[in-house]
Formats: sequence, C-alpha cells, structure tokens
Amino acid sequence: PYSAVADGVMKTLGIRPEELAKASDDHDLYSGLGLGDGVFFDKETFGEDKLVRSPGGRRGPKSREGYAAFLAEAPLSAAVRRDILDIETGDTDYLPGLSSDEKKDRLSRISYRDFLLQHAKADPGVIAFYQHQTDGLWGCGIDAVSALDCWGSGLSGFQGLKLAPGATPRMGYTPGGYAATGGSYEFHFPDGNASIARLLVRHLIPAAIPADSAEGIVTARADYGQLDRPGNAVRIRLSSIVVNAANTSPNGRTGAAVIYRRFGKTYRVRAKHVVLASWNMMIPYICPELPEAQKAALHYLIKTPLVYTTVALRNWQAFAKLGVANVSCPGGYHTDFGLMQAQHIGRYQTPRSPDEPILVHMTRTPAKPGLPERQQHQVGRMDLLTTPLETFERNIRNQMARAMAGSGFDPARDIVGITVNRWPHGYAPEYNSLVDPDEGLPLKAARARFGAITIANADSGGGAYTDVAMDQAHRAVSELLG
Repeated sequence: PYSAVADGVMKTLGIRPEELAKASDDHDLYSGLGLGDGVFFDKETFGEDKLVRSPGGRRGPKSREGYAAFLAEAPLSAAVRRDILDIETGDTDYLPGLSSDEKKDRLSRISYRDFLLQHAKADPGVIAFYQHQTDGLWGCGIDAVSALDCWGSGLSGFQGLKLAPGATPRMGYTPGGYAATGGSYEFHFPDGNASIARLLVRHLIPAAIPADSAEGIVTARADYGQLDRPGNAVRIRLSSIVVNAANTSPNGRTGAAVIYRRFGKTYRVRAKHVVLASWNMMIPYICPELPEAQKAALHYLIKTPLVYTTVALRNWQAFAKLGVANVSCPGGYHTDFGLMQAQHIGRYQTPRSPDEPILVHMTRTPAKPGLPERQQHQVGRMDLLTTPLETFERNIRNQMARAMAGSGFDPARDIVGITVNRWPHGYAPEYNSLVDPDEGLPLKAARARFGAITIANADSGGGAYTDVAMDQAHRAVSELLG
C-alpha cells in the first residue's frame, strides 16, 4: 500500500484511484463484445502460426478443464501440453520435506526456468511457452529471474508448495509487495502518469493548466507561457539540461550551484539546496565531486530497457472477428499486443465500436536469454541503439498480420500510424537475488546526502513506481530541511 506521504500527495491532487477506477474503467466493454485473451504461437518457435483463445489471467486459480481445452488447440506436443497443464492447474509439491521458509530460500537461489526443468521435471518444450512471462516486470526472461520472485508475482507451478503468504528479505520490491499485501490499489490514466505530473504542475502553478479535477486534467490544455514567470512562487524551466552540480558554501551544507544548457547557451544558478532527481547512474557525471564509493553505488543502479510501441488502426474489426482484445506472443518480436484500456474519464472516452479508429499497445523487451539480468539489459540497450525504425515497422506489420490471419486484417490498409518508444533506461532497477548481494541494492550508499545536494528518483527506492518516486522526493527534501 502507498505510504502516508505518497497517498497524501495523491489525495491532495484529487486522485482517488479506487473511486476513479470504479467510475471510469469500462471493465465490460471488450468482454461485452465477446472479446477475451489469446495466445499467438508463431511457426519459428512452435512450428505453426496459430492464434488460440486462452483462459486469460495470470494470478489466481485456473480451471483445469478450461486450460485443457486451450492447450488442446495449441501447436504443442502431448508431453508439453501435459506438463503445462500440471504447472498451471496441478497441486504437486515439487520441494517435499521442506518448511515454507526453507522452500522460499531454495526458490530464491534458482531461476524460474530451473525450477520448471529441475524440480517440476517439465519437458524442455515448455520453456518457449513461459520464457517471456517475466518480461513485463523485469525486462528479461525466466532464466534470469528467481523462482521465488515468480511465485510472488503470481506465476504458476507453486500451488502445491503451500507457501505461507508474506515476503522474505531475498525478494524483489514488486513480488515482495504482492506476497506481503496483494499489491496496492491501481489506476491507469489514459496518458499514464503524465496526468499526475500535470496535476502537480497545476497545484504549483494553477494558471498553467486550467482543470478543476483529476478527470478534467486528461484533456485540459497547458499554457506553457505560465511556467517560468518571474512572479511565480514556483518556476519550471523546460528544455534545460543540467551538466554540473556542486557545493559552494564553506561548510558544505547550505549552498550549491547548478550549470545547465538551454537553447545553445550555458547558465549558472545558485541555490541554498539542490535535489538531483535524475537517473541515479548518471549522477556521478553531473556531480563529479561525490565520493568514489558513492559513485560506484550510483553506477550500480542502472535502469531496465523496454520498448512500448503504439499502433494506430483505422478500425478494430479484426479483433472483433477473432474475439480477442489482448494477444500474448511467446515467440514474437513484441511479446504481446492489445487494444488500449477501455476508459471514460472527463471528456475522454475510448472508442466503443469496432468501426472506430483505435490504438494498439505492444511491448518488447530486447533481452539476451542465457546471460544474468544486468548483462541481458546491456545487450538490450545496444539492440535499441542499433536497430533502425524500419526493422520495428517490418516486424510490427508482419507480426500483427500473421497473428490476425483470417480476420481480414491488412496492415497496409489498416495501420495508419506507428510510434516506437525506445527506453534504453526504462524501469528503475529492483533487487534480484540471483545476481545482487544478500544485503540488497546499494540504495542508502547511493542516495546519501552530499553537502547541500540530495538525491531522489524512483531509482533511490529500488522500485519503478509512482509512490516510490514520491517517497524518495519527500525523503530527499526532508534531509535538506531537517
């Protein structure tokens, strides 16, 4: 659950996630049209191109009969079907004779891949089906994520272990949160967290964004001319790239200077205090006077590469004909794609008819299976730096055409726009027991106050979440004012 600080910020901004979700999410729009989940099995990985309607849902119990029906249609061998069915719906204890705590410790020291092969004794053919189920949270496959974290995040195969609820010290931030509390409340604005940033700006500079509520902020137009006015109590200066921050006062506690570049000119500004809330791994380059040990800790906190692709379609009749709203692609260039979340909030509303234009969201994690997580991310960043847009476009068109074969979908006619958001540094890093020391990420050493300079950002809290960023901001400012 959100801390009192983060929850208080949200409430101050007028954001009440549970109320907003209840009032604005069109939970039944797609299901009411008969649309569910599907899995696209590609011929390069599974020997045949085939889209199969799936039971859907990763967390919670599954119907053995329903999952068996799904697997019966999948292009998999009998042995792979049998083992996937047991993993998804069985109750075998693959670690007999151990207590719950002993099982958790054992699971924290092996990957989910090794758990499936060595303990569940599954056919190696199951790996292609499960390999990318961890991509969305970790940016890498099941070979680089601990079985314990996969249990905490709701993946299958652990039902028979009868593990006691609750996190352990050897769990990452996200799975630990799920295991301890079931997770926080959640709500998704149509523009993601941009609406939260806009509400923060409106709270600080009311004239900048005339909106009277969290619902109204979604379509409100910003007046950028109001952000940096001399009379404002708070001034926000955009297009300003900080290149240096340093302490200036004799006692090193109240006095700093920041050098930044803007529109080809260099500026220097003096301040009593400075908060560096940028990527932590970049801070040693901006503040080179930091102690070497602190620089090393900051360099350790490298973000996860991700790709979020948005495809604009002329209509979504093909989805309606196939009966799917979201498609998992275990062997695909993008590992999933689906219709935008159905919402109506303020003056914004998701298209409700398959005849209307719509946006499709696709996810890709450019990892390199077989390497430890951090090395997989290094390879992924290089992939994003060297891959031309044409490669993305060709794969997007090919993947959607093949997955939606027989529906009348024509990428040349139906795709009207593509936006590829490459994040070489996307999610804040989380603790991974397979590669990180037992004591965890070096968060405290990395974010230590340095004179009049403190450090924030979600990186400082080891979790890529809004509340983590807010908590770290509060901590950083409190250090300066305390």
